[in-house]
Amino acid sequence: MAPKIGDWVRSYSAGIWQIYRILDYKCKDPVTGKVVEKTTIFSKRFVSDSFKRSFKEECCDPAFVYLLELDKKKELDAFIESNSGLYQKFIDHEPKQIDCIYNAWIGIPPHRDSQIIADKLKDLGPIKDIEINPKLNELGFNTKAMPSWTVQFVSSGFECLGGYLSFQFLRVLEQ
Repeated sequence: MAPKIGDWVRSYSAGIWQIYRILDYKCKDPVTGKVVEKTTIFSKRFVSDSFKRSFKEECCDPAFVYLLELDKKKELDAFIESNSGLYQKFIDHEPKQIDCIYNAWIGIPPHRDSQIIADKLKDLGPIKDIEINPKLNELGFNTKAMPSWTVQFVSSGFECLGGYLSFQFLRVLEQ
């Protein structure tokens, strides 16, 4: 059974989580380079495994998310009934925005000045992940050279454009 918004689940990190967003989009598979369909599940944690308040948010692939076990769900229901104030705080809790980072690599330029690169890329976006490397190549950067620097792009809140995550240039990391 596919998870849905509102389900109580186990997620990548420990604790008891509730799904608040499910996002389907297309992206480039980092291994094959082919466009694939992807789902990301966003959830917020209510309590730790020992039923202590533990509000937090995360997102991950559905492979790491599964419905809460029936006995734990019954235990959670009883906990919520006897801790209605805490549960109301959880309901009122707005999860922090989670961003997606895309790391691209470029050969270290002869001038070794990351600010020159940042100035050249600062207006790059919105751009889909499948367009980033071709655009960097078009701008004269070698995306296969070693050694390399990392050029980071951010998709604020996993914003989408035409079914793909929409990225903006963020920064250059010298390594």
